[in-house]
Amino acid sequence: MQPSELSVLIPTQNVEKEISRIISFAAEQTKEIDAEYIIVDMGSTDKTVLEAVLEIKRLNLRGFVIQNGVSNVPTALNTALQKAGGKYLTFFFARRLYSGILLSFLDIAERFEADVVFGCFTKEEYRAAERYAISSVIRRPEPSRYVREEALRERKLDLAAVLIRREFLMAKQLSFDESCSFGYAEEFLLESLLYAGSAAQAPVMLHREKNLELRRGKSSAVGTKIFGRVEAALHVLDAAQSVSESNGDLPQILEKRWIPSVVMNCVDIVLREGIGYRVVKDYLYTAGYGKLLVADRRSSAELKRKIFIWKATPWIYRP
Repeated sequence: MQPSELSVLIPTQNVEKEISRIISFAAEQTKEIDAEYIIVDMGSTDKTVLEAVLEIKRLNLRGFVIQNGVSNVPTALNTALQKAGGKYLTFFFARRLYSGILLSFLDIAERFEADVVFGCFTKEEYRAAERYAISSVIRRPEPSRYVREEALRERKLDLAAVLIRREFLMAKQLSFDESCSFGYAEEFLLESLLYAGSAAQAPVMLHREKNLELRRGKSSAVGTKIFGRVEAALHVLDAAQSVSESNGDLPQILEKRWIPSVVMNCVDIVLREGIGYRVVKDYLYTAGYGKLLVADRRSSAELKRKIFIWKATPWIYRP
């Protein structure tokens, strides 16, 4: 069978009533693209698998459903990566659905031979992306610049709105960290950018179809599992250091500005959930995350203030 141009990877769990709508939405977004659809179910206890199979048949799509057993999202995504056969990959998540982006992403990927393509969240990004898309003569930013801007919170990236070349992922042996329930998406995307030979921002504004997205009540407390985001951030730092010659001072920015901010954000979350500051302090010490809370001249004034209060008087610290 001729390989598809695009593989659409969709992790699912207990979305019996929503899966048909999600697959139909994905099919609408790819109606002008030679696409395959890989749905990986994470141990649903309802009729999600059956409804997904029926919808694929009803729409006459090229695709299949994999029953992955009780598993987490990164494990399901790795299974999908292994089964994908398209030249490019994209991800659909029931809680974040973007419309009208894939044709533009594919065009930019082909024109500029990009390993990673993403869209625009702001008008400023859109205008810059338009300039770069006019001609290949105009020098586009290095992929590491996008990582730097994400670390400095000057840019937003979302795994639900990217296109990645499959052979690039295979060559670099990039996959999702299955031990991490939080931070796996950011780690995968930032490492992809760090190792990419070329990355491009497509001149298309990202628009979410919130009326079609999965809506459910507040999830249960996450507890210290949220600190998986710190482990993910440390993996990104390792990747940046391994290619530091082309990244300049990026490792220092990650170490002194981004990682301490991630740690404090996790602290804020567990404190809001009602875990006492003594328990959190002990956990940070035991896990070794406390030593990551080091600010320098690169750190923002707000981050410096938060770290100082947390270290000096944690009983009055407020998330």
